[in-house]
Amino acid sequence: MSIGKAIPVWYSDEDRRRVEEAAALAGYKHLSKYIRDKSLGRDGQHQAVQDSLQAWADRQELISRLAETERSQRVAHALLAMLLFLVQRKATAAEVHALLCACENASVATDLLDTMPQLAELLRRFTEDP
Repeated sequence: MSIGKAIPVWYSDEDRRRVEEAAALAGYKHLSKYIRDKSLGRDGQHQAVQDSLQAWADRQELISRLAETERSQRVAHALLAMLLFLVQRKATAAEVHALLCACENASVATDLLDTMPQLAELLRRFTEDP
Protein backbone atom coordinates (compact mmCIF):
# COMPACT_ATOMS: atom_id res chain seq x y z
CA MET A 1 0.00 0.00 0.00
CA SER A 2 1.37 3.38 -0.90
CA ILE A 3 1.89 6.04 1.68
CA GLY A 4 0.03 9.28 1.12
CA LYS A 5 -0.81 12.46 2.89
CA ALA A 6 -4.21 13.80 3.74
CA ILE A 7 -5.27 17.09 2.21
CA PRO A 8 -7.92 18.95 4.17
CA VAL A 9 -10.79 20.11 2.03
CA TRP A 10 -13.44 22.49 3.33
CA TYR A 11 -17.00 22.47 2.05
CA SER A 12 -20.03 24.51 2.98
CA ASP A 13 -22.84 22.48 4.53
CA GLU A 14 -24.79 22.51 1.27
CA ASP A 15 -21.77 21.52 -0.82
CA ARG A 16 -20.88 18.70 1.55
CA ARG A 17 -24.45 17.38 1.42
CA ARG A 18 -24.34 17.37 -2.39
CA VAL A 19 -20.96 15.59 -2.44
CA GLU A 20 -22.22 12.99 0.05
CA GLU A 21 -25.32 12.37 -2.10
CA ALA A 22 -23.21 12.04 -5.24
CA ALA A 23 -20.86 9.59 -3.50
CA ALA A 24 -23.78 7.52 -2.26
CA LEU A 25 -25.37 7.43 -5.73
CA ALA A 26 -22.04 6.35 -7.23
CA GLY A 27 -21.84 3.50 -4.72
CA TYR A 28 -18.95 4.75 -2.61
CA LYS A 29 -18.88 3.87 1.07
CA HIS A 30 -16.20 6.43 1.92
CA LEU A 31 -16.50 10.07 0.96
CA SER A 32 -12.72 10.50 0.78
CA LYS A 33 -12.39 7.84 -1.95
CA TYR A 34 -15.12 9.51 -3.99
CA ILE A 35 -13.46 12.92 -3.71
CA ARG A 36 -10.08 11.41 -4.61
CA ASP A 37 -11.41 9.57 -7.66
CA LYS A 38 -13.38 12.55 -8.92
CA SER A 39 -10.51 14.98 -8.44
CA LEU A 40 -8.14 12.69 -10.37
CA GLY A 41 -10.68 12.17 -13.13
CA ARG A 42 -11.30 8.51 -12.56
CA ASP A 43 -14.49 6.90 -11.43
CA GLY A 44 -12.81 3.86 -9.96
CA GLN A 45 -14.18 0.37 -10.18
CA HIS A 46 -17.70 1.50 -9.33
CA GLN A 47 -18.14 2.96 -12.82
CA ALA A 48 -16.68 -0.20 -14.36
CA VAL A 49 -19.20 -2.32 -12.45
CA GLN A 50 -22.06 -0.08 -13.51
CA ASP A 51 -20.86 -0.17 -17.13
CA SER A 52 -20.64 -3.96 -17.11
CA LEU A 53 -24.11 -4.25 -15.57
CA GLN A 54 -25.49 -1.89 -18.19
CA ALA A 55 -23.77 -3.85 -20.95
CA TRP A 56 -25.24 -7.09 -19.57
CA ALA A 57 -28.73 -5.55 -19.44
CA ASP A 58 -28.36 -4.28 -23.00
CA ARG A 59 -27.22 -7.72 -24.15
CA GLN A 60 -30.20 -9.38 -22.46
CA GLU A 61 -32.59 -6.94 -24.14
CA LEU A 62 -30.99 -7.61 -27.53
CA ILE A 63 -31.24 -11.36 -27.00
CA SER A 64 -34.91 -10.98 -26.12
CA ARG A 65 -35.61 -8.84 -29.17
CA LEU A 66 -33.75 -11.27 -31.41
CA ALA A 67 -35.81 -14.18 -30.07
CA GLU A 68 -39.00 -12.22 -30.69
CA THR A 69 -37.90 -11.43 -34.24
CA GLU A 70 -37.09 -15.08 -34.88
CA ARG A 71 -40.54 -16.12 -33.61
CA SER A 72 -42.17 -13.55 -35.90
CA GLN A 73 -40.17 -14.88 -38.83
CA ARG A 74 -41.29 -18.44 -38.11
CA VAL A 75 -44.91 -17.27 -38.06
CA ALA A 76 -44.44 -15.44 -41.37
CA HIS A 77 -42.87 -18.54 -42.89
CA ALA A 78 -45.75 -20.62 -41.60
CA LEU A 79 -48.29 -18.30 -43.18
CA LEU A 80 -46.45 -18.48 -46.48
CA ALA A 81 -46.33 -22.26 -46.23
CA MET A 82 -50.05 -22.37 -45.58
CA LEU A 83 -50.71 -20.22 -48.64
CA LEU A 84 -48.47 -22.44 -50.75
CA PHE A 85 -50.25 -25.49 -49.35
CA LEU A 86 -53.60 -24.10 -50.43
CA VAL A 87 -52.31 -23.15 -53.85
CA GLN A 88 -50.69 -26.57 -54.43
CA ARG A 89 -53.87 -28.24 -53.29
CA LYS A 90 -55.63 -26.15 -55.93
CA ALA A 91 -57.70 -24.45 -53.31
CA THR A 92 -60.56 -22.35 -54.43
CA ALA A 93 -60.24 -18.60 -54.52
CA ALA A 94 -62.62 -18.47 -51.58
CA GLU A 95 -60.32 -20.64 -49.44
CA VAL A 96 -57.25 -18.56 -50.30
CA HIS A 97 -59.22 -15.38 -49.65
CA ALA A 98 -60.40 -16.75 -46.30
CA LEU A 99 -56.80 -17.44 -45.29
CA LEU A 100 -55.65 -14.00 -46.43
CA CYS A 101 -58.45 -12.37 -44.43
CA ALA A 102 -57.57 -14.46 -41.38
CA CYS A 103 -53.91 -13.42 -41.70
CA GLU A 104 -54.83 -9.75 -41.94
CA ASN A 105 -57.09 -9.90 -38.92
CA ALA A 106 -54.83 -12.04 -36.74
CA SER A 107 -52.49 -10.24 -34.39
CA VAL A 108 -50.74 -13.46 -33.34
CA ALA A 109 -50.48 -16.93 -34.83
CA THR A 110 -52.91 -18.43 -32.32
CA ASP A 111 -55.67 -16.21 -33.72
CA LEU A 112 -55.32 -18.13 -36.98
CA LEU A 113 -55.82 -21.41 -35.18
CA ASP A 114 -59.26 -20.24 -34.11
CA THR A 115 -60.32 -19.18 -37.60
CA MET A 116 -58.73 -21.93 -39.69
CA PRO A 117 -58.72 -25.15 -37.62
CA GLN A 118 -57.96 -27.35 -40.65
CA LEU A 119 -54.52 -25.67 -40.93
CA ALA A 120 -53.77 -25.56 -37.22
CA GLU A 121 -51.37 -28.50 -37.24
CA LEU A 122 -49.40 -27.08 -40.15
CA LEU A 123 -49.06 -23.76 -38.35
CA ARG A 124 -48.00 -25.43 -35.10
CA ARG A 125 -45.35 -27.47 -36.90
CA PHE A 126 -43.80 -24.40 -38.54
CA THR A 127 -43.93 -22.07 -35.53
CA GLU A 128 -42.71 -24.36 -32.77
CA ASP A 129 -39.22 -23.77 -31.40
CA PRO A 130 -36.59 -26.08 -32.89
